[in-house]
Amino acid sequence: MSKKNSESNNKKQPGPARNIAKIPQELKDLFGFSAACSCGKVHSVELKGASIRPGAIDELVDWARQLGLGRTVCIVVDRKTRQLAGERVKKLLDKDGFKTSLCVVPDGKGNRPHADQAGLAYVEAALGGVDFAVAVGSGTLNDLTKLASFRKNIPYLVVATAPSMNGYTSAIAAVMLQGVKRTLDCHQPLAVIADLDIITRAPAELIAAGLGDLESKPTATADYRLSGAIRNDYYCAAPEQVVLQAEAKVAEAAADIGMRDPPAIALLTEALLLSGISMKLAGVSSPASGGEHLISHFWDMSAADEGRVEGWHGAQVGVATIVTATLYEQLGKLNPASINIDQLVAKSPGLDEIEARIKSRHATRAEEVFKEYKKKHLEPKQLRRELGTIVDGWDDLWAEIGQSLRPGAKVRSILAAARAPVSVSQLGLSPGHLRRAFVAAREIRGRYTVLDLAADLQILDTAGEAVLQASGCLAEG
Repeated sequence: MSKKNSESNNKKQPGPARNIAKIPQELKDLFGFSAACSCGKVHSVELKGASIRPGAIDELVDWARQLGLGRTVCIVVDRKTRQLAGERVKKLLDKDGFKTSLCVVPDGKGNRPHADQAGLAYVEAALGGVDFAVAVGSGTLNDLTKLASFRKNIPYLVVATAPSMNGYTSAIAAVMLQGVKRTLDCHQPLAVIADLDIITRAPAELIAAGLGDLESKPTATADYRLSGAIRNDYYCAAPEQVVLQAEAKVAEAAADIGMRDPPAIALLTEALLLSGISMKLAGVSSPASGGEHLISHFWDMSAADEGRVEGWHGAQVGVATIVTATLYEQLGKLNPASINIDQLVAKSPGLDEIEARIKSRHATRAEEVFKEYKKKHLEPKQLRRELGTIVDGWDDLWAEIGQSLRPGAKVRSILAAARAPVSVSQLGLSPGHLRRAFVAAREIRGRYTVLDLAADLQILDTAGEAVLQASGCLAEG
C-alpha cells in the first residue's frame, strides 16, 4: 500500500468538500465549462457542443467549420455504421469541399470490431496526416477514435449511432491491452451529433445497454464515496451532481425507452452524455464506474479464453449493478459490533496466497492483474488500522454512501421495464460466470470498491452465494 493510503486510515471519513465548484446541471450550460474547486482541481469540459434531435446529422459540416478543425478528415466506421450513417457523413463533408478518407475498422469475433491493440493500431495508422477525425458509431468505434486521435494530437467529432453507453463524452477509452481491460486517459470529442432518426432505430439490445450503463450511477457513486472515505482516494461531490437529476428522469421513463419513444430516447442520450461529462469533470472514471464495471470487464477479459464474444458492455453493467446494489444492502445490515477485527486480520490472505489465487483465476493475464491488485493490498497492520476506522465510523460511513444507493430490486424493476437484461442467462452467461466474477473482478483494478470492502469483511467468501441468490441474477430467463 502507498504511504498515502497508509496515512489515510487515521483520517476522518470525508463528506462533500466545502465551497465546491457550482457546476451547471443542464447539458447546454456545460459546453466549454471550467471552474476551480476547493477540492484542488479545475473541473473542465472540452466538449463544445452536442445536438440531440431528428436530422442532427445535417449539423456536422457546420460544427466542423465553426470549430476550425481543418479541411482533411478521416471518417472512422465499421461495416454496419458505414451503411447506417458513414456514407452520408462522407457525402456531407465531400460536398462542402473537405478532403475525406474512410477508415473501415474490420470485424473481429462476433462479426463486429473490438477495442483492442489491433483495432487501435489500425485506426492510428488511418489518422496519419489528417486534420481531424469523425467517429461514426458507438462504444468501440468511439473509444478507438478517441484514443487514436489523442495519440495523433488531432481533435475529433462523433456521430452517435446508438444510445448504448456513457463513453461518448468521457475523457477515457476502454481498450483491451495485454489481455486486460484498461481505461486510458485521452480527450473528449469537441462535438457529439446524436440524430434521433438514427439512434431510435438502434438495435433494442444497444438501447437496453445504454440504460444498463446509466443505472450503474447509484452504485458507482457509492463506490466513489466509499474509496474517498476509506482509502482517502480523490473525491469531490461536484462532478457527481451533474447526472443525478437526469438519471432519475430516465429511470422514470424506462418503459418508454423500451418502446423507443423518441423523447425518452433523447432523455436517455442526454443523461449518458452528462454521465460521461461527470467523469471528465472529476478527472477519473469513478463517478460513473465502480465494482459493477469491474464485473463486466472481468467477463470481457475471460471471453477469449472461453471461446465467447464480449457482450454488450452496458447490458453486463446493468446486471452487475443489481448484484452490487444487493451487496451494499447486505453489508448495510451488518452490526459493526459483530465485526471481529482480530479474526478478520488473522484470516486475511498474504500476497503469496493472493498471487497464487490470481494465477489460477486469470490465466495468461495473471502477471498484469497482480501488478494492478498490489496497488491496493494492505499488510496485516495496515488492514487492522483500516478495519478499525471502518468499524469506529460505521454509522457516518453509511450515512455518506447510502444517500446515492437504490435497492437491487429497484434497479431490477427499472431495467425490466425497458426489457433490458436482469440475469446472467439473458446475457448469454451462466451462473458460474457470475460466481467467478463476483469474487475475482476486484483483482483487476487498483481501485477500491464495495467488492473490496466485502472481501476485507470476508463477506465475499462467507455470504457471497446468499448475496447472489438475493440479487435474482442467477435465475434462468
